[in-house]
Amino acid sequence: MQTHRSDPDVRVQQARELFDEGREVPSQWVRDEVMRSWLRSREHGLSPVEQVLLNAMPCKELPHIRDRHQQLLSYAEPEMRRLFRSLGSAGWVLACLEREGRSIKYFGDDSPSYKVLSAALNSGVDLSEGVAGTNGPGCALVEHRPSVVCGNEHFLHELRDLSCVAVPIFDPAGKLIGALNASKPYDGRPVGILESVALTTRAVENRMVGDLSGALVLALHYRPEFTASPMRGLVHFCEDGEVLGANPSARQMLDLDFLEQSQGNVCFRDLFSCHPDEIWRSKHSPIEVECHNGSRLYLQAETQRRAPFSANVVPEAKQPSPLPAFFVDASMKPLFEKARRAFKHGVPVLINGETGTGKEVLARWLHAEGPSPKGAFVAVNCSAIPAGLIESELFGYADGAFTGARRGGAKGKFEEACEGTLFLDEIGDMPTEFQARLLRVLQERTVTRLGEEKPRPISFSLICATHRDLEVLMEKGGFRDDLYYRVNGLRVALPALREREDLDAMIDHLLALVALPGAASTLTPEARKLLNSHDWKGNIRELKQALNLGQALSDLGIIEVDHLPDEIKVNRPSASAPSAIPGMLLADAERKAVCAVLEKHDNNVSAASRELGITRATLYRKIKRFGLWP
Repeated sequence: MQTHRSDPDVRVQQARELFDEGREVPSQWVRDEVMRSWLRSREHGLSPVEQVLLNAMPCKELPHIRDRHQQLLSYAEPEMRRLFRSLGSAGWVLACLEREGRSIKYFGDDSPSYKVLSAALNSGVDLSEGVAGTNGPGCALVEHRPSVVCGNEHFLHELRDLSCVAVPIFDPAGKLIGALNASKPYDGRPVGILESVALTTRAVENRMVGDLSGALVLALHYRPEFTASPMRGLVHFCEDGEVLGANPSARQMLDLDFLEQSQGNVCFRDLFSCHPDEIWRSKHSPIEVECHNGSRLYLQAETQRRAPFSANVVPEAKQPSPLPAFFVDASMKPLFEKARRAFKHGVPVLINGETGTGKEVLARWLHAEGPSPKGAFVAVNCSAIPAGLIESELFGYADGAFTGARRGGAKGKFEEACEGTLFLDEIGDMPTEFQARLLRVLQERTVTRLGEEKPRPISFSLICATHRDLEVLMEKGGFRDDLYYRVNGLRVALPALREREDLDAMIDHLLALVALPGAASTLTPEARKLLNSHDWKGNIRELKQALNLGQALSDLGIIEVDHLPDEIKVNRPSASAPSAIPGMLLADAERKAVCAVLEKHDNNVSAASRELGITRATLYRKIKRFGLWP
C-alpha cells in the first residue's frame, strides 16, 4: 500500500520525539486533543514500546461482559452491520466498545493483511487509554466527544499504522455507555468518514430513546424538514408528562442536562410553551414552539398516543437559589455581582477554571441575569467541533454551498444566538485559523454564511470560558492578542475545589441537591473525612457524582465509606495500617498501604489494583505521586 506522508505527519512525528525526550512541544505541531491524551498516557505509566495488544489474550470474562452490555449490543449490531456493508469494501473495520474501553463486538476482515486491526479491535481487547494509550475510542471515551487519531498520533508504536475514527454513545439518560469505532491501515491521507460513524451512532441512540416504554416521542429541530432526519432530537415522555429520556441532540437543543441537574425531574411544561394537544392536532406537520431557554424549535409527534398524556405535572417546589446547583462562597459573591452588572451592560465576560468548576453554570446564571434573558443561550464547545465542520457550525451555510449541504442552507451558532447569549466554552482550544474570523464577527457584528457574499447583521451577548491560561497561549502564538482583549471584558477565575476553604459547606449544599424528596442525606464522620482529604481533580462535577453514588447505595440516606467511589475509598486506612496512630497523616497511611500491597504482589500493578479496589490508571497515578518508582 502506497503511503502519502504529508507535512502534518512529519510535524506530528517531530512533536512525538520532543515529547518522548521530555522537551516542550510547539502547540501548532500537534492537536490539543492528542497532546492531552499523550500526557494522560504518560501519567498512566505506559511505555510507547509496550506490546499490550498483539500479545493480548482473549478476554476470559467476555461472555460476562457481553451479558452486562446486551442491551447496548442489541441496538448497536444492526446499525454496525449496515455501516460495515458501506465501508467494509474500502478496508474499514468496526468495533463497539463498552464504557470501560473493552471491545464487545467486531466487524472486520480476518485476512492476514488485517492482523493488526483484528488484534487491536477484536472482541475482548481493552482499548482504554490506561491500557492502550492514545487511540480513537480511548480518547472518545475519556473526552466524551468524537475523536480521530491517525498514524504517529497513537501513543503506542504498535498502533502507528492505523487510522481510528470513534464516536461516544450516550444512553437516554445522557450517560456514556460506550463508543463506536472505525479503523483501517493508515496511508497518510485524511479520513473522511467521521460523519458516517456519527450518523450510525445517532441511529443507535435514537433506537434506545424510541424503545422506552412511554406515551409520547417528540422529534424536534431548528428546521421543520429536519424533524424527520437522523439529525433530529428525540424526547420520550411517560403518561404523566415526565421526561423518560432523550438523545444527545435533544439534550443540547433543550439544555436538558442543566434542567435535570438544577431541578431534578423535568416534564413537558418545563420545556415547551404549547400544550401536547396542539402537537396531536398538527398531525404530520411540525409546529413551531418557543422553548424554556428562549429558542424556537419545530416539534412533531413521532409515536401514536398509547395512553392518556398530561402536561400538568409540576415538579416538587424547591427553595429558590440565586445560582442553581452552584454554591457561592461569601468571598466570591462580590466578584459574581460585579460580573452580573458588567454583563448586563454589554461587557463580555471571560471565565477561567479547571474542568468541573462550574463555568457553564455561571454562564447560564449570567445569561438569566443579563440584558436578554428571554433570548436563546447557545453553548459552543470550541474543542469538540471537528476542524472540518467548525466553519459551517459557527457561520452556517447557504443552499448548495458544498456537496451534501442541506437544501435551503442552515443557520450557524452565531445566528442562533441572535438577541440572546453566545457561550464559547474552551475558547483556548479554538484553532488559530478561525480566531481571526471570530474576531471579525465580534468587531463588525455581522456574519457571512459559507457560499454567500452578503453579510447578515447579528447581535448577542458574549461569554467565553477556558481551562487554559490565555496569556501563556498568546506568548506561544496559540491565541491572538487582539481576540484576547476583545473577549476579556471582565475575567472571573473559578477556584479548583482543592483550593477552596468552604469544602464542607459545598458538600452540604450538594447533599441537599441529591437528597430524595422528604429525606435528608447525611455522611458518617469517616466518609466526610475521606471527602475532605480527596484531591478532586474533577472538581465540583466529581464531588457531585460521588455524592450521587453515595445516595444511591446508602440506606436511609446515611452515606458510609463503602458507598463512596473506589478512587475515594483508597484513601481509607486499613485496620492494621500505621494511620491508626494518632496524629499520622492520612496521605502517609495511604502511601504505606499502597507500598504494602505492591510488595505483596511483587509490583504486579493489575493484582495490586484489584486488591485495593481501584483501576490500574488510578494506582499508577498514586505510584507517581508518592514517588514509589523511578
